[in-house]
Amino acid sequence: MEAKRCGNVYKLKTVGDEVCHAATTSRKEPWAVVHARLGHIPFKRYEQLLTMADGVPRIADEASDHVCAGCCMGKMREDNFSRSPEKTVKSAGVLDLIHSDVMGPMQTKTPGGCTYAVTFIDDFARHVT
Repeated sequence: MEAKRCGNVYKLKTVGDEVCHAATTSRKEPWAVVHARLGHIPFKRYEQLLTMADGVPRIADEASDHVCAGCCMGKMREDNFSRSPEKTVKSAGVLDLIHSDVMGPMQTKTPGGCTYAVTFIDDFARHVT
């Protein structure tokens, strides 16, 4: 094998057996595995992907009866806090009520050497600093 440089690119001269061949596998994966690897896409999107792209993994089983726990949890909705106005404390003006939080110590230091962070939120303006 011989390579010649042309600018920032090398051109390879190959002879016969030195050329590598690539092959794809025909092994089929269970739908649960393919579903998770492709970012939890729905089966209909998977079918569209099969017609649009090469190299999409094939499935070994039907997806119609598969229930993904992660997708079910992602679709659940729960309000943790009351949204009713009579129970919500609202301030009358700017700087009347400030919420704050401290985070740290963190492993990675800032360029100034700090390992803690603090946030302040004005309840009225919802401004975060």
